[in-house]
Amino acid sequence: MIFSGRLPTNEQKEKPTQSAKSLSNWSGGSQYSPVERFVHNAKCMSFLSQFCKIKDETLCVTVATTLKFAVSKYEWFYYGCTRCFSKAPNPEKAYECSCGQKVEQPIPRYKIEIYVSNGESKYRFVFWDSECAAILGMTAEFMHNSMVKNEEDDPMVYPDELEMLLNKKMTFRVKVQPTFSQASVWKLCDDEAFVKEIENDYIVEDNQSKTEYAKLVPNKENLETSAQTLSASGENDPESIILMTPAKDVVIADKGEEVDFEASGATQLSGIKPSKKLKIEPSS
Repeated sequence: MIFSGRLPTNEQKEKPTQSAKSLSNWSGGSQYSPVERFVHNAKCMSFLSQFCKIKDETLCVTVATTLKFAVSKYEWFYYGCTRCFSKAPNPEKAYECSCGQKVEQPIPRYKIEIYVSNGESKYRFVFWDSECAAILGMTAEFMHNSMVKNEEDDPMVYPDELEMLLNKKMTFRVKVQPTFSQASVWKLCDDEAFVKEIENDYIVEDNQSKTEYAKLVPNKENLETSAQTLSASGENDPESIILMTPAKDVVIADKGEEVDFEASGATQLSGIKPSKKLKIEPSS
């Protein structure tokens, strides 16, 4: 893949998206804390090496740090529905999505593979559209269109802005997919107190979790919703994701919400051409 120069901005702002709901309000009147809801029905794991021993798709919670992009033949985005997060059958043709939306032109949505680590082990995590958009402060469509305007239409060019996703310690709720040797990120949070509570109360250092499965919330609350199938490979985009913010506020956004990036202070891009490119060849 190739890294382009940093996309120019008119103004950088660091406030969370206004459509996001504060984590403190996430419980919705429930007696259970946000941490308890985060680990609900998930297997808490202290080391990523444990992921390699999983035989079936499993919901897991862990704490790890993002390291680097997983170099592959795949791009940093896919073309999807304008309403939901399903993959378009053909990026150049109009179609009617399974959600009922009549899509005239599919739009770019983030799908970024990143290696994460917590010690000597690392594992490939797949980050999806909502979480990336909230962290980066711009939609994949906006970033892609800006690159095209700057005469850069190679889908293997990674804008420098994507590096904002790296070197972040977070707690993750993921679906481990052993068939593809990857984990699909369902929720994430970088709030220091939240991460420490997960580590102290649910993860220990002896390669065992304090609770094999955390079952703290009644199933009738319907905490998990079905994932959108993106391709025949079985990759899934979760319905709701806890989003990382640059401040200490921790927020949650639902896939059903439309984020107003302009009102929330999202990054705006000008028409200056990117300044540098670093080519990294995909591994075989």
